[in-house]
Amino acid sequence: MEASSIAWDFPSFLWQNLDAIGFLSVLSILVFTGLLECFQQRSQAKENSQLDESQLPLISLSSLSLHDGKQSPMTYCCVRGRVYDVSSSPNFQPGASYSFLAGADATVALAKMSYDKSLINSMGFQELRPEEWKALEGWIGYMDGKYSCVARLREYVEYAGIS
Repeated sequence: MEASSIAWDFPSFLWQNLDAIGFLSVLSILVFTGLLECFQQRSQAKENSQLDESQLPLISLSSLSLHDGKQSPMTYCCVRGRVYDVSSSPNFQPGASYSFLAGADATVALAKMSYDKSLINSMGFQELRPEEWKALEGWIGYMDGKYSCVARLREYVEYAGIS
């Protein structure tokens, strides 16, 4: 008789502690997801740091513009001459918050921390101040951690005198 009483009380124990069980379940999922994202970013950053950039293909700004998620399913974004495949991010897809950066060079806009669309595809690299170049380092770190670097921008390579 007592065994059936224990079996009957178990669901009431669950109901009484559902808030705590739900909270712990959600917390566990969030921690797991956060750790997974961290490991994926480290892996991507390591992969990008081991790239021999001289072996990456050069693409022009006009070729980059074809990779805007509309004309091609591949979506690219360029920062400081590094072209990233951002196809995996819904933020760069047509109509999304960063869609104006898709198929474009965002170097000057990101360096100036500006949403001014006239700075997109600007080749005014020589106009950037030292602190703006430093700000780009943070963006490069972010992009290296999230996306694969797939090419180099010809115009930037020519500006920087990189071979």
